[in-house]
Amino acid sequence: MKKTLRLTFPEWQGGVNPNYYMGSRLLTWLAPEGKNCESAEVPVETDFGAEVPVTGGICARDVLMRQQETAMAILEEKQPDKVIVLGGDCSVNQAPFDYLHGKYPEDTGILWIDAHPDFSEPGDGTHEHAMVLDNLLGGGVPEMAAMVKHPFQAADVMYAGLVADELEKHEKEHMKKYRIAYATPEDLADHNEKVLAWIKEKGFKHMLIHWDLDVMSPKDFYSLLCNEPHIPPVEYAVGRMTLEQITGLIQEVSAVTEVVGLGITEYMPWDVIRFRKALSRIDIFKE
Repeated sequence: MKKTLRLTFPEWQGGVNPNYYMGSRLLTWLAPEGKNCESAEVPVETDFGAEVPVTGGICARDVLMRQQETAMAILEEKQPDKVIVLGGDCSVNQAPFDYLHGKYPEDTGILWIDAHPDFSEPGDGTHEHAMVLDNLLGGGVPEMAAMVKHPFQAADVMYAGLVADELEKHEKEHMKKYRIAYATPEDLADHNEKVLAWIKEKGFKHMLIHWDLDVMSPKDFYSLLCNEPHIPPVEYAVGRMTLEQITGLIQEVSAVTEVVGLGITEYMPWDVIRFRKALSRIDIFKE
């Protein structure tokens, strides 16, 4: 009988946003627990008010590396057959996907469900959560890519829900260079055939799914970074899919290949975050 590990990984430094920590905590409470699940948590630094150091052009690089090492140590100790990652920012999936690729080195693909490619390099920006997929392919942040023991090839990856018509210049260049397959929200509006055909063509038997909640439309799903209350409209690409579409896609993928890894990231429960901060200012809660 295969064992599943529910890994709470409230890493927030990759996006330099402490609110990702609370999102991970809430996901841990919300996510169902299976019959053969074991739970573990990656401890992360919680000095939210401290200045975030920049090393090698990357915010909190050394902290991120230490936390990824801790995550890998937990995985190697527990030796799960499947992993559910409850993040945190997108960087949380590096160690779990690396571990699972070592366990399933053949016929394993990555379905990256995200509005953004997470395929950047130092110089494109300073937030590592936008570089995690590049790390897994051997690029990205050199020191973090060197930690990956079982790197993937670009042909092993497909994006789903990618807002391809709003890519930044460097993202377009990387996509052109690596030719990673993708399906836009428009491709998936009525059916998931483009993704299913890719799985069949590649012959994948095992699938790792990265699910960044920002792939969804803020009109359909409120708890997204772009929906932060009382801020102007964001300038980056916003997701266009619905929760029903994404769950349907994952169900269909699960029917044709074994999903051995699912990482859910960037949950922003704004009402909970705001309410907790408000309560913390009331004296009776401090006594």
